[in-house]
Amino acid sequence: MTEVGGQRTDDRGQMSDDRGQMTEVGGQRTDDRSQMSDDRGQRTDDRSRRTEYR
Repeated sequence: MTEVGGQRTDDRGQMSDDRGQMTEVGGQRTDDRSQMSDDRGQRTDDRSRRTEYR
């Protein structure tokens, strides 16, 4: 497992590279995350509104 694990670590290394690319595309993806955080902010507002609706 440690030997295969060497590959697993490599897979993680590639995942980190993918994240690096995601960061480049991610100029937009990071923005999407900012929007997702905003959506969460709105969702929290929706919950507050839902409480008022109830």
